[in-house]
Amino acid sequence: MNKAQDLGTLNDEQIKEMCDKSQLITAYYSNSQIKQACYELRAGTIYYDLTEGQNRHILTTDEDFLIKPRHTVVIITLEELELPDDILGRILTKGAFFSLGLTPVNTYADPGFRGNLGIVLFNSSLNYVRIPTGMEIAKIEFSRLKYPVVNRYSGQHGYHTSIWPIRTDLIMSKSEIIKDPRIGNPLDEITSQQGAYFGDLIKRVFKYERRLLLFAFLMLAFNIFIFYQLQDCKSQLTFATVTMGIISNLITAVITFYATNIRRR
Repeated sequence: MNKAQDLGTLNDEQIKEMCDKSQLITAYYSNSQIKQACYELRAGTIYYDLTEGQNRHILTTDEDFLIKPRHTVVIITLEELELPDDILGRILTKGAFFSLGLTPVNTYADPGFRGNLGIVLFNSSLNYVRIPTGMEIAKIEFSRLKYPVVNRYSGQHGYHTSIWPIRTDLIMSKSEIIKDPRIGNPLDEITSQQGAYFGDLIKRVFKYERRLLLFAFLMLAFNIFIFYQLQDCKSQLTFATVTMGIISNLITAVITFYATNIRRR
C-alpha cells in the first residue's frame, strides 16, 4: 500500500496495525474496541464534576459515575494515547448518550498528543444518569496528514498534573457579575435562562416569603404586647398564654400552608 492510499481516515486494519506497534493507543489497548474506522474509548476511574467545583474524584473499578441533572462532568479515559506527528485524532461522543439527554462536547487530539483524554458530558435532562467505569463513552477516529506537523503538540495534560486544565480566569467572580451592566439582577437572569413561567414562580415565592416574615414579626410583637398587658392578671395568665400560643400556632400554620402551597394561576 503506497503513501497516497494511507492518507485520510484509518480503517480498522490500519488502526490495529499501528496499535500492535505501540502507537495510537499505548495503554489499556484492547483489540475488541476497534470498530470499522474508529476506536471506542472507555471510561477510566477519574472524573471531575465541574458543576460542583473542580475537585478530582477517583472511583474503584466496580463503581459508576453519577451525572446529576444540569451537571457537567469530565470523565478521564481509561486508554492513553500517543499520536505520531502526522496523525490527527477526532473524538466523538457515543450516539447512545443523546437519547439519555447527555449533550457531548466533541473535540480532537493534535498530532504529538500524549496522555489520557477528558470527555466532557452535559446532562441536559432531569434524570440522574450513571455510567459504569470501563463503559464505552467516546469514539476516536485517526486521520493521517499529507505531511507531518512542524510544531507537534506539547501542552500540559491535566491528568498527569492531577489538575484538570480549567480556565478559571475566564469565570467571572461575584463582584465582577455585580459590576457588569450586561448582567441584570438575579431574578431577571433566572427568567431569561429558565423562562417566564419559572421566573414568575420565583417572584411569587419571594412575595409570599416577605409576607410570611412580616406576619411572623407582627405575631411576635403582638405576643409581647399581650404578655405585658396580662402581667397583673396572675390568675388568668396561664390560661391566656396557652390560648394565645394555640391561636398563634394555628394562624402561623395556615399562613405557612398558603404561602408555600403555590399553585399555577
